[in-house]
Amino acid sequence: MKKDYNNNLEKILSKKDFSEEVKNSLLSMFYKIENGYNDYNVIKRETFDKKEYIEKLINIIEKDCDKIEFVNKNNLEKVDKDKKEIRCLPIEERILYSLAKIQKRNIVVKYIDESIEEAFSTMLNTGNNINIVEPLRDFNGFSWNIIVKDIEDLNYNLMYQNMIFLVGNKFVDKWVNNYEPLVDYFDLFQNEVEKKYGKKVKENITTNLITLSIKLKSLYDINFKQEVENKKEELKKEKDKLENREFYLVNISKRKKEKESEIKILDKIINDKNLLIKEYERRNENLPLEKKIFSIRVLKGKLKEEREQILQEINKCNKLMNPKEFLEQRNIIEKKFKYFQIIEDLEIKEDMINLQNEIIKCMYLNIKNTKEKNILINDIYKYRYYNLLPIENKKCIYEEENLRKSLDKLTKTLIDKAIDMKVIIKISDNEKINYNIIGKLLLTKIITLQDINIKFSNEKDKIYLTIYDEEIEDSKIELKNITKEEIKIKFNKKTKLFI
Repeated sequence: MKKDYNNNLEKILSKKDFSEEVKNSLLSMFYKIENGYNDYNVIKRETFDKKEYIEKLINIIEKDCDKIEFVNKNNLEKVDKDKKEIRCLPIEERILYSLAKIQKRNIVVKYIDESIEEAFSTMLNTGNNINIVEPLRDFNGFSWNIIVKDIEDLNYNLMYQNMIFLVGNKFVDKWVNNYEPLVDYFDLFQNEVEKKYGKKVKENITTNLITLSIKLKSLYDINFKQEVENKKEELKKEKDKLENREFYLVNISKRKKEKESEIKILDKIINDKNLLIKEYERRNENLPLEKKIFSIRVLKGKLKEEREQILQEINKCNKLMNPKEFLEQRNIIEKKFKYFQIIEDLEIKEDMINLQNEIIKCMYLNIKNTKEKNILINDIYKYRYYNLLPIENKKCIYEEENLRKSLDKLTKTLIDKAIDMKVIIKISDNEKINYNIIGKLLLTKIITLQDINIKFSNEKDKIYLTIYDEEIEDSKIELKNITKEEIKIKFNKKTKLFI
């Protein structure tokens, strides 16, 4: 496989006007990805096959990238999709991130408002770009080391990984690349979450994802923030009108009659040549030359377009006069207003914690319902990966105190299930000791968890636990407030954690 992608890549590079430095950097980048990708697959579980991932990158270079220019740290990096040009630092991770950004995408999010769709699309796009860099950023073929400083945006990354947990990598990738244009992926996403975890969880997750997307986009984009603020004010007025249904319907009826009168006037003009000439002269009288209507035929076409627009407004009025449509419209406006009202407070911590509590709830349900050993082992790997995701610059999920209660419940359920299904050994009959030790072992960065060996020892009246990656010592920790009698495992002997 390595030879195949190398040959293919070299053929493509030979046709590109890249410098030798750029070509060598690309070849080195692919070499490192090839070396570390198997570990990435083991750790994360929800990934592409290595061949598929590498082919995707080669395809981007071939179709979406005509120029790569290296800049120094004093120059701005830039990705120009239209010109198919990249200007970036001569660092492999930056090259890969730029390639992720340059690929042609048409993310489609269909929901109740364009601004919400835009914010959600930004989250998906940025999250996907960060996700593409992960195999190179955090895996070197020997170890797994999450390089937080190189993650473009921790919030977008966490949200994107949350979505992968919920519906799988392939689903999210299909959505981001809009592989099936007729599919409403947002609706399908909600249906999938509801089917797996229930209506309430689906509604909470959807609300948190949208809220965070709007807040983050508003924090990064001042024009977007202003757009949302303007819409909030408009929606407030509309919402106030809808509060008094009778008054609202009277106004709708009045507007409908006005539009019907406009239709009658237009029909008269369209069907009467003399009136058409008069309208032609009236409209052109005060227009500058470049905006004048140059023929009666053009005017007639314009009038028909105006008539069609007025008809659409009349149909809209008819719908709003229907009680069911009225209620539906009111609910949509109230929902939009609720989302746009969040612009008043752009603090995201609470929303992110709420989202993570929902994700933990979903993981808990998965583990609780698991009946097969191989699926439970996958769940254990996903549990570890999730816990070690950064939620802040110097804090991973498992270190977040606001998630402690949910995570403790999840950890205990996972350990109990793994012991009952004879996936891992039981270390102590004391539940607290058992959970504490096994919980720490399941968060080790040893690539393959089944390779973990442990050895307990008693040295100078202190209990130690030595952790091995197969035969190689990984770490040694002192276990405080534990007696030798509380440990079921034989001392001074290596024992496999996984049965």
